[in-house]
Amino acid sequence: MENPPADAARDAPCGSPGDACARIRGHLAQGAPWSGCDAFRDAVARYPADAELLYCGALAHARAGATGEAHALLDRARAAAPGAAALLSDILSLSGRLWKDRLHRAPDASDAATIARHGRDQYLAAWALLRDPYPGVNAATLSMLLGDRAAARDLAQSVAADLAPKLAATSAAAAAGCGATTAPGPGATAAAACWDQATAGEAALLLGRHDEARQRYAAAHALAAGDAGSVATMRRQLVLLARVVPEAAAMLPLVPAADVVAFTGHMIDAPDRATPRFPAALVPAVEAAVRERLARMHRPVFYGSAACGADLIVIEAALAQGAEVNVVLPFDRDDFVRTSVEGGGADWMPRFDAALSRATRIVHATEERYLGDDVLFEHAALLVEGLAQLRASQLQTSPRLLCVIDESAAGHVGGTLSAFERWTRCIGAPEVLDLAALRGGAASGRTGTEVGEAVSRVPSPARASTTPPRTLKSMLFADFAGYSKLHDGSAALFQADFWAIVARRIESSAVKPLFANTWGDGLYLVFGSPHDAASFALRLVDDFREIDWTAHGLPASSQIRIGVHTGPVFCGFDPIIGRDNYFGSGVTRAARIEPITPPGTVYASEAFAATLAASGQREFVLEYVGQVALAKGYGESRVYRLAVR
Repeated sequence: MENPPADAARDAPCGSPGDACARIRGHLAQGAPWSGCDAFRDAVARYPADAELLYCGALAHARAGATGEAHALLDRARAAAPGAAALLSDILSLSGRLWKDRLHRAPDASDAATIARHGRDQYLAAWALLRDPYPGVNAATLSMLLGDRAAARDLAQSVAADLAPKLAATSAAAAAGCGATTAPGPGATAAAACWDQATAGEAALLLGRHDEARQRYAAAHALAAGDAGSVATMRRQLVLLARVVPEAAAMLPLVPAADVVAFTGHMIDAPDRATPRFPAALVPAVEAAVRERLARMHRPVFYGSAACGADLIVIEAALAQGAEVNVVLPFDRDDFVRTSVEGGGADWMPRFDAALSRATRIVHATEERYLGDDVLFEHAALLVEGLAQLRASQLQTSPRLLCVIDESAAGHVGGTLSAFERWTRCIGAPEVLDLAALRGGAASGRTGTEVGEAVSRVPSPARASTTPPRTLKSMLFADFAGYSKLHDGSAALFQADFWAIVARRIESSAVKPLFANTWGDGLYLVFGSPHDAASFALRLVDDFREIDWTAHGLPASSQIRIGVHTGPVFCGFDPIIGRDNYFGSGVTRAARIEPITPPGTVYASEAFAATLAASGQREFVLEYVGQVALAKGYGESRVYRLAVR
């Protein structure tokens, strides 16, 4: 069956809260918590007080890293389910998991022990309700992390003893059946049996029974049956436990995560290319090499573009094995066809249409025209790499980059060599399918062009002589919640403080914004990189938190709110202000994020989040908020909350 586009799945009607919960859990099983958050957002508007739905929404947000929203949803679920012991146990367990996730992100923080105790207390409360092994073993692990080895072992022993009859029934059922050692026991679902095995494996690790732990984790992975979210949870727990039980790290190969693969590669050579790089005659050999490479991967998830040649060959091979494929187009679809598909020959257009019709998701880096700006290819490449990084982080694994490349060919902005070199510099060694080797001999020195090779016969729309080229920049818009309620008696003092705080932050920043402007409480800054914008935004929020705004006649809750976005923008001289200014649809999109941002928070577009992740940074946390409506009817967009790790 073809994978439906993610948006179509999200918009499918749900007839009851139970249907909605099933859809959310389905997204989580695919390792796509962002889609689970969006499905919850759609359903909760119809069923705002359904405790089970609120719990499922909290679970989706927890897996997406949005811990603040998850905590809030758990509070609502608890209020909606008084006396429901089973659901309350789940709520307490998830609350414990949120504290544990915080510990996982910063295990060496000064308050790590306090965080671990909060999590352990929630798990212990859940364990006391029903003696559910899952919160029991988590309480044991957190006790071990806190140095209370005796309590950890006592809890682990109790969990193992409680699970023993159920696991024995599972083994008996398997022996009486087809011989599969991982078959669920009587009345058990595969998911429940999976967690029974994983819980028993964790208890065995805590008790020093390592051989048993290996058997249990192998069985749990077999029962997971492709549930990427559950596998990610197991891996996260093992990484945390390995801090005090080193043998836990040896279990990770037994629960392999899905392979997350960004891909890039050369397009088919133009007929008049002087030095062959990817001639059409080489297509069968490349197809075979790609199929062979993909066959080695474990439940892969792919991110890439869809140009003629390597891109479409990888997409077709991935779809043939039922993999998830996410396609990033750098600009307007018609322009992309002209620049990157038609030049390969008539056969590639139907392949392009077929590939996109079956893709799980299609992302437009921008929906604007190409206009000859190759930086738009660079922008799309950064999104491909960054989206793969974000997905791999959620699945508790490391992404890989598959390059179909002739390393001796000349590089070009946004091309394969550029991606190869950036990944090598920021992430690690890419996987290479060597076109020179497939051609049967080493290529000569670097000649020709990269992106434009098959495109050179298709001229881009003429650029007006007064139109500057676009460049990639990160934009920051901010305003102060409550400013419109300020009276003239306080306005002058507020304005002076507002300007002074921003000016001091700019002056103290190691990297200054390329452009700065204010109007009232509004602030617009432009930075050369998402890292610089992220660092400035979070420090500015902290600066404003230190001020007592009640002295200005404002509510104590008044705070600055900031939206950030990365994208291609123009830069040109503005005669009104007498200096260069930045403008274009990327600036407009950045301005539409700030009004939907809660006070005291920094919201980031998906493009900003992905571009930041593509750098391999570990300084910031990106918590998925959801697919939300932007201000002034600017459509919907995936938005993240930016925080310091």
